[in-house]
Amino acid sequence: KCWLGIDFSGNWKKWRPRCRTSNVWVAEVVDGGAQSLALKNLYPVQNLSGGEHPFRRLITKLETSNFVGAGIDAPFSIPERYLPDHSYRALLDLVGSLDGDPFPRAQTFHSAVTGDRPLPEKKPLRATERHWKSRKVNVRSTLWIEPRGGAPMTAACLKLLHESGNPLWPWTTNGAGLLVEAFPAAQLRQWKMPHQGYDDNKECKYTVRAEILAGLRGYLDLGQLEKVMLCSADALDAVLCAFAAIAVSTDNLATEPDPECSKLEGWIAIHK
Repeated sequence: KCWLGIDFSGNWKKWRPRCRTSNVWVAEVVDGGAQSLALKNLYPVQNLSGGEHPFRRLITKLETSNFVGAGIDAPFSIPERYLPDHSYRALLDLVGSLDGDPFPRAQTFHSAVTGDRPLPEKKPLRATERHWKSRKVNVRSTLWIEPRGGAPMTAACLKLLHESGNPLWPWTTNGAGLLVEAFPAAQLRQWKMPHQGYDDNKECKYTVRAEILAGLRGYLDLGQLEKVMLCSADALDAVLCAFAAIAVSTDNLATEPDPECSKLEGWIAIHK
């Protein structure tokens, strides 16, 4: 069995074929036998085979690879009140129709969803995001287009989901190649590990990542790839994302989807 973890980005520059500072990473975690997991591979999206744009290469991998599930660190939906026609499928179709190379920009996405009407709240959140905010985890609004906003990642991810055609959790609960929404900071919070302040190359951040890796060794065999995660928070996040897919496929969810909200807004999967 194999699970993927994908640390995502809404910054189109990070997806460019020759980008040397990509923050889009892919992790491959396999069943090591005797109820153990092992990290098999870890690489930036530019290392995927093929001559297409890396965004398209990732879609091809999701369409054609043999994996149980993939956890993606990006929102799969938006707050219910902003869904076009009150339909998740309509949202995917809308984003799929928007111009953008390789995906629509945040402002284009925001305008299409809101009609450029003023929002009644500055940073609207989904139910699943409100849950993690209540647990002191920093969350991003899917419709916030200012710096550090979540709209760029949301637009890019929805484009990917629309193009790949893979089954999406929690709308679909089983099937090979199931895509699952992940949130590394929430996963670390669930495991009582440091869940913020580990994401750059300052010396103190290396120390925090080393602490996280020490805890992560209790969950899977890191092999020869531990140094990669020590040097890159994005690589570390990709590995954490895989646990979202593992949680869904092995019935180890920390929080079950809200039966009402998740039908339209989706749900963040966290391994308990």
